[in-house]
Amino acid sequence: MANVVDPGPTDTGWMSADQRAEFSRWTVGDRVGQPEDCANLVRFLGSAEGGWVNGQRLHSNGGLR
Repeated sequence: MANVVDPGPTDTGWMSADQRAEFSRWTVGDRVGQPEDCANLVRFLGSAEGGWVNGQRLHSNGGLR
């Protein structure tokens, strides 16, 4: 089995200041994602503790609404 991680809008250098501000309004934490946000979830999924999570689409997007 495998999992899929949907990171939502993640600031990897492609966003303009206007895009960053707009996407920030759509999340619970009023910020855009950073690469480490998604990486933390992937690290968990690859660990022994995350081994029971399979066949899922996981949203690591700050509650994007």
